[in-house]
Amino acid sequence: MPTTDSESPGSGRPREASVDQRLHAAVLELLRDGGPGAVTVDRVAATSGVAKTSIYRRHANRAELLTAVLRAAIGLPDVPEDGEVRDKIRAALEQAWHQMGVVLGRGGLAAIVGDSDPEFTGLFRAALEPYVDLLVRRISDDVAAGLLRDDLDAEGVVSLMVGAYLGELVRRGEVAPEWLDRTLELLWLLMARG
Repeated sequence: MPTTDSESPGSGRPREASVDQRLHAAVLELLRDGGPGAVTVDRVAATSGVAKTSIYRRHANRAELLTAVLRAAIGLPDVPEDGEVRDKIRAALEQAWHQMGVVLGRGGLAAIVGDSDPEFTGLFRAALEPYVDLLVRRISDDVAAGLLRDDLDAEGVVSLMVGAYLGELVRRGEVAPEWLDRTLELLWLLMARG
């Protein structure tokens, strides 16, 4: 008997979790390699081995499929409330960068930077928003608690953090794991109290 994760919207039959997993993997592979334009129902069906009829039973259209996959892949941020200021900021930044690098990949990032698919850009911005908001809140709370510079612009710092990822990707074609700590080290000079 197949495992199920929810009811199919139209048929009332149980939905096979393995089919959903294959669909999600195919969408993310296509997105990372070719951007959102590469994510068509035909290509998802070919890549996943799932029939188009099964895809349409789960998702009314391409936009709904992309939305479901992005929400599942991105999830919600999980940063500890306790610990050193710098460690908490690093954890939040690492999760935001993960969304850009691992979930989107080069294809998805190129589409967002070029705004080649405004609907997709909106979907991803909405999905990334909790991560960016968490970083802004984390920094703002630490400023209010006297742990960071009083005049620190939390929104500006977060934009620099996101931009650091994109800048390195443009310069080098990839973002090495140690770039996160190098970025935080540079920005820490601006953030830390005198």
